[in-house]
Amino acid sequence: MDWFPESKDHLPLTWWKQKPVYLAAVIALGGVASMVLTTLIMAVNPDWLVPLTFSLDHLLRGWVWTPLTYILVNPPDLWFLLTSYLLYTFGEAIERHLGRRSFVKLILALVLVTPLLLSLIGLAGPRKWSALGMGELEFGVFLAFAALYPTARVSIIILTLEVWMLATAFVVISALMSLASHDWAGLFILAGQVGTAVGYIRYEQGNLRLPSLRLWPKKAKSNVVPFPRQESATKPAPAAKEKVLDVDAILDKISHQGMASLTPQEKQALEKASERLGKKGR
Repeated sequence: MDWFPESKDHLPLTWWKQKPVYLAAVIALGGVASMVLTTLIMAVNPDWLVPLTFSLDHLLRGWVWTPLTYILVNPPDLWFLLTSYLLYTFGEAIERHLGRRSFVKLILALVLVTPLLLSLIGLAGPRKWSALGMGELEFGVFLAFAALYPTARVSIIILTLEVWMLATAFVVISALMSLASHDWAGLFILAGQVGTAVGYIRYEQGNLRLPSLRLWPKKAKSNVVPFPRQESATKPAPAAKEKVLDVDAILDKISHQGMASLTPQEKQALEKASERLGKKGR
């Protein structure tokens, strides 16, 4: 069963009261629900939550599910509600731009980077640190949005800032708090979240390439020149496909940054697309 078909990659999961509902909203609401459930379990018996939290000792004990289940343990916190709103708002923009399948990969990368870093710290020496909650995940999604739309403007009460400025301020404040409390694991995890969020967006934009491992020797080039195949006349040209993608990116840019953010080339491409649609409608 294909849960994420390519044909519906940029479409919402469902609609509610004529409004689209994306996967980011479902994850954010699930996080709030997990906070309520965590509170109820803590009131009855907090030990029931221990098998869900991650630590290297838990992993070595055989609790192999903890690198994923630790995000389900969310004690009540007002800051968590704020980060859930960040996930709902900015995660939806990322999902609409990259597609649902790529957004799921980003979520998985942000979830797994914390257990990976804590495992490396534990193998190097101290094992006293553990992970619980999805606050780092939600903050990582906000950082990914800042990397994708750095000049988008965000209003905070009476102050309007570009999102990269706000993200930088949050990162710097979090780093200073970790340094002041000697929370070296928290500082390490913060660096991992920033690197994962920014690196993934740069990879999706084509500005970052992963190293390729060649397991087999490279075949020798043949001197025989293959006869070029004749393309079918009904097959769309690659250039036409690229134009459609460019128009989608331009429309997405307008929705976040306004018409004033377009370059002359982007405006020209948008006008040509409008002319083509007008001719088809006649």
